[in-house]
Amino acid sequence: MLRFRRHSHKVNFNQAAQAKWFLLMGDLLKVGFSLQRALTFTTVVMKRQRSTVLMINQRLMQGKSFADSLQPFVGPDLYYQLLLAEKHGELSHILNEIGTLLVTKQRQRQKLHRLLQYPLLLLFLLGLLMVGLSIYVFPELNSWQTGSVGAQWTRLKEISVFSLSFGVLAGGGWAVRAGFRWQRFNADQRAVWLCGLPVVGRCYRLYYGYYLSTTLATLLECGMSLKEILAVINQFAPRSLLRCLGQLLQDQLDSGSDVKALVSSRPYLPNELLILADKGTTVDQLGADLMALGKLHFQRLLVQLEELLSFVQPVIFIVIAVVIVALYLSILLPIYQSIQGVY
Repeated sequence: MLRFRRHSHKVNFNQAAQAKWFLLMGDLLKVGFSLQRALTFTTVVMKRQRSTVLMINQRLMQGKSFADSLQPFVGPDLYYQLLLAEKHGELSHILNEIGTLLVTKQRQRQKLHRLLQYPLLLLFLLGLLMVGLSIYVFPELNSWQTGSVGAQWTRLKEISVFSLSFGVLAGGGWAVRAGFRWQRFNADQRAVWLCGLPVVGRCYRLYYGYYLSTTLATLLECGMSLKEILAVINQFAPRSLLRCLGQLLQDQLDSGSDVKALVSSRPYLPNELLILADKGTTVDQLGADLMALGKLHFQRLLVQLEELLSFVQPVIFIVIAVVIVALYLSILLPIYQSIQGVY
């Protein structure tokens, strides 16, 4: 029963609801609401999420921090972002940024669904056409094939079926191996793997650039030194990205190696970090520069997502066109070869 109730809370507090709630909380805190009053206000405005917000409020009244109260409902990246912002006075700003990011992701998902509706309908109809051809047309064409022409056509179909089956099995095997490797990866290895993916890798690089830049900027703007930042990060969960990155940086410093090598070897770390670090500015100015860099990566991420979505329909239509051409050839070639055999 307990599992069911927890699951229902997560359903009520999905990504769309979280986006709206984070933006509302950020706006309320900006206009002077206290955290407790803002939470109470959102229970009135967002009635469908009232039970979830009441649970968050209850955890807050039990002495937990705001980030800890939200931990069961958000991912680890958002949790640590909220934790640092809450400790260092940037909560309203980070809440608005998180809300904006979630709203953008939700809009992109809805846009993707709209873009896929018509192509998927075409693919479904095309699948029905292929089934109909396989049942009524191809058996008739096979009966026309005689002699060497029929043998060649049969051999060609066998090779095609074997190639397709081999491709499906190979792809499935690769997916299974990748899944097992993913389970063994730590957060650093996962980030490196995601950033190396074709097509979507750049989106992950921009997201991690935004996330790490704004997180580091929050710490620097509070006047923390590198040693203090590492001490804070070392308190995070061992599988979190910030903890893994902090450990890597500590190992580099302990061995006397150049930190630039770490930045160069990790695709999720923006190269602009080296340029900003070499400017020789004050800690406060570096924090402001990193915050600006995070916003720039955020804007680039939005543009990149729009560009990816613009390619979805053309790619699917190309696949549909290839399948249609293959169907035409599978019908016309046997007829043409049978006519040649007659003459």
